[in-house]
Order: sequence, then C-alpha cells, then structure tokens
Amino acid sequence: MFSLAPVVQTMEETAFLGHLDSSNITCPSPKGILKQSPLHSSAVRKPKVCINLPDNEISLAQSYSFLSMVENDNDGKENRGSLSMRSPVCLPSCWWDQESFNGYSSRRSIAELLRELDADILALQDVKAEEETLMKPLSDLASALGMKYVFAESWAPEYGNAILSKWPIKKWRVQRIADVDDFRNVLKVTVEIPWAGDVNVYCTQLDHLDENWRMKQIDAITRGDESPHILLGGLNSLDGSDYSIARWNHIVKYYEDSGKPTPRVEVMRFLKGKGYLDSKEFAGECEPVVIIAKGQNVQGTCKYGTRVDYILASPESPYEFVPGSYSVVSSKGTSDHHIVKVDLVITKERSRGSFKHSRKKAKQKIFQIKANLMSKDTWKLGNLMSS
Repeated sequence: MFSLAPVVQTMEETAFLGHLDSSNITCPSPKGILKQSPLHSSAVRKPKVCINLPDNEISLAQSYSFLSMVENDNDGKENRGSLSMRSPVCLPSCWWDQESFNGYSSRRSIAELLRELDADILALQDVKAEEETLMKPLSDLASALGMKYVFAESWAPEYGNAILSKWPIKKWRVQRIADVDDFRNVLKVTVEIPWAGDVNVYCTQLDHLDENWRMKQIDAITRGDESPHILLGGLNSLDGSDYSIARWNHIVKYYEDSGKPTPRVEVMRFLKGKGYLDSKEFAGECEPVVIIAKGQNVQGTCKYGTRVDYILASPESPYEFVPGSYSVVSSKGTSDHHIVKVDLVITKERSRGSFKHSRKKAKQKIFQIKANLMSKDTWKLGNLMSS
C-alpha cells in the first residue's frame, strides 16, 4: 500500500516523502522513470545477441578519424569519418512491461535491474515523479523495490533527484545551490540504520556545461556543512588522475571538435583538497560489459567512456568504503549512464579529529575492521544518473 506524505515547502524548496509497505510489491512495473538517452529508441525491436560492446564515443571518434585518413590516402571511396557514433551502452531500449513481441520476451525493467543490484540506499538523478499521479513512476519503482523514498524537483516539476532507502528516512531537506536562479539542488537525507544510527546521504546533479558554475554549486553544497555525509551524484566534472596524458588529450580534442566546453577537473580537485574520499580508490573486479577505455584506470559512467558520476565520503566522517566493493554496473540500456555502487561501514571508535591519516594507513585499518564485522554491519550504496 502506498501513501504520500504532505508536501514539504521551505521557501523555494519542495520535497516529497513516500512511505511504503514492503510486503506489498505487486504494483505494475514503472513505465519510464529515467530520462532515456536519445540513442535508445522506444520502437519495438528484436533482442540482439551481443558478444562485444563498441568502445566509447571518444575512442570511436578517434578510430573513425584514423580510418578516414587511411582511406583518403588510398583514394578510398568510403568516408568512415562521417559515420554516426553510438554509445557504449546503446542496447535496445528497456521495456517496463513484461510483454512479448514477435515471439521474444522483452528486456528487463529498471526495477529488475535495481532489485538485482540489491542496494540498501539508492540515489537517482533526473528521475521522474508526477504529483498528479501520486508520484508515479517513482512511487511504483520504490514500491517494487520495497523501499521508502524522498523526491526533490529540479529542472522541471516532474523531474529531479531522489533517494530510496530500505530503512526509515528520519528527516530530509532540499537546498538550492548557487543562487535562486539555479534550478539545481542537493537533496540531504538522514537515514536511520538500526545497528549503526543516523547516516547522512546527499544526492545532487551539477551543471553539465560550465565548470565555473559547477564550482559555485559544489562550494554552496559543502560550505559550512560539517556534518559527516556521503555525497552521491552526477558531478559532471572529470578527475585528472583517472586518465593518461594521451587519453586526456583525446578527450579534450573530442569535446572541442564537438563544440562542447573543454573538460575540466576543478570540482574534483576542490573536493579532494577538502579531504573527501573517493570510493573509486576501493575498486574491485569490474563488470566486463562496462569497458575501460585505453589510457584510463577506471570504468566510465557515461557514453563518452569518462567518469562523471561519483560516490564520496566527507572529510572527518565515520563512513568508510569497503575495499574491493566499488564497481560500475551496466545500466543495460535503461539509462544513458551506468550505475556506480560501493559498500560502506561505520567506524564507531574513530573520533572526528583522528582522520588525518595517510591513505595507506586508512586502507589497512578498513581491512581490519571489515574482517571483524558481521555481514549486517555493511550496507550497499548505489547511484544512477540519466542526464
């Protein structure tokens, strides 16, 4: 059974909290909760068997450019440089209803994908929830997963950020970022975990074009906020440590040739300078379907093969990432971004002033903590963006 809590309004902020009965998960499958990539057509297609996925768009552009030059040198009749490029997650579009077409079963829904992920807390950006239809399809997704949720509208009344949790959501707040003219926000939620106490989870999506504006946004999010928290979302900024010089040059050239703003790294440099811990440092085995482009040390989270989606722990917080638990999971065509996930523990004996350790020492201590923890003391975080 689903019921919608009253709208919470503080100045220009709006949020919705949904409480679900986890025993009732027989609701219809959601119809279209995430904004689809324009590369994913909604037309009915036969399922494809794919044994190898194409590379990311930046690497494809480089390959096509090379092939075009070779063919021109050889007076070739074809011009591969003009070929359209496809996303590395360009699979047939996800179907929400379990229908059949032409004798084939449809692909899995986003609910099935997230149920398989089995995250305890989910952060979604660019998610759809319509007040006129009792916050569907977000409410349907939450019900199907047996989770509670909070929604904060962003660039349109029916689109925004959402946090879903298997545990009670104790309180929530929506903060406008940068200034009153900026439609983007950060959704700040406190989740009450039975054996660990309160955990603060922040979900946001920064500007997708201007790094200077992203810097204003991330500064507004972090300024004066000393409460320990986990920051999840599409920061839309790159981390220079992810890429080799050659790979970085290819990325910059692709952006410039496409008329896009030159990629920059100030946001991640700012956060790491403040002491935020990047969950990428605790990576395990990657999912084979998510390709790591040549010249970078991490899986990409978007169609360009770059990492723009992050899960970070605030400085001087008791939250620690479990070594080997970070990975990027294919969204299998349900979004134009992949899913970032990581496991987390709370170090209860660590004080607020004892976090000035080296990365190496911190990792060693986490290993010891992990070895002494029961399975219930670890919980899973997941992030999915679709901008």
